[in-house]
Amino acid sequence: MIHAAVLTGLVGSALATPAARAVAPQGGQAPGSAQAGEPGKPSPPAANRTSPGPPESPSPWAGTLELYGLAPLRTSGTATVRGLSTDFDLDLGQVLQPLTALASLRGSVEYGRLGLLTDLSYLSLQAAQGVSQGGLNADGSFGPLGRKSASVAIGSTSINASMGLVQGVYDLALRYRFGERESAVARPGSFTVIPYAGIRLVNVQYDLGLEGQGSGSSITVTGPNNSFSLNRPAGSFTRYGELSSTVAQPLVGSQAMLFLSPRLRLFARGDIGGFGIDQPENLSWNAQAGLGYAIGNSTQLNLSWRLLHLGGSSGAPQQNAFDVNENGIEAGVKFFF
Repeated sequence: MIHAAVLTGLVGSALATPAARAVAPQGGQAPGSAQAGEPGKPSPPAANRTSPGPPESPSPWAGTLELYGLAPLRTSGTATVRGLSTDFDLDLGQVLQPLTALASLRGSVEYGRLGLLTDLSYLSLQAAQGVSQGGLNADGSFGPLGRKSASVAIGSTSINASMGLVQGVYDLALRYRFGERESAVARPGSFTVIPYAGIRLVNVQYDLGLEGQGSGSSITVTGPNNSFSLNRPAGSFTRYGELSSTVAQPLVGSQAMLFLSPRLRLFARGDIGGFGIDQPENLSWNAQAGLGYAIGNSTQLNLSWRLLHLGGSSGAPQQNAFDVNENGIEAGVKFFF
């Protein structure tokens, strides 16, 4: 009886085990319990699962803005106002001393490879110089036994010269880009070439003045029998001329850059305007070469050498003309958008 009861229990246990396995889900978890992977949390429905989409394409719009300043180590030329001409040859100190206003910037915007660029600069100088010559007074005697005497008095003379200059150069041009988009950082060997064509407005205003003042002079000779005297009264003179001219010139040029390292680039720019149309003096040109270094992902410092020539003439009988040459160091900070 005992053996029969034991045998009956073993058979029942063997039959119950497969049934229990059939009820329990695979993995040993009961129905309704959390799925494997995140204990205690149910898996999200398949409909709520997201997959990464395709990468966004870059915007076709781009732009740059550069604030710069030119320090002309030498400025020379000639200004003619109503036939009154003056030559000037100034170093950097002589330019900075009478400087009253200075502003300059460059900018560009493009869509795809086609875009616009502008270069605006404004300069104002006011200079004056005075020259004074002192007078002369002399007395003496001459003739037999010194019986005649003479006195000479030449008064002092002063001359004041003044010159005012306002120079504005405003470029607007259509451009097309070859190569990579302009940027502060790029792989070494990346290059960009951008030819452009448009219009240059050159606004020049000159004020030239000469003022002279003399205190007069006299010569007196006295003798025993006669005497005479020559006198020149005090006098003054003034000569003044003013020129205000705005010349529109056709403009063509090109700019290029080449990255030497991810943050260091070599750049150059050159253009010509006017081409001597109407008057041979109606000519301007610009040449520049330098280095740029990125101090961030969208900011760059530029240092370059620049040559600039501006010329124009009215062609009138009493000619109004200007001829200016500048060369020096240009520094700027450029932003990329």
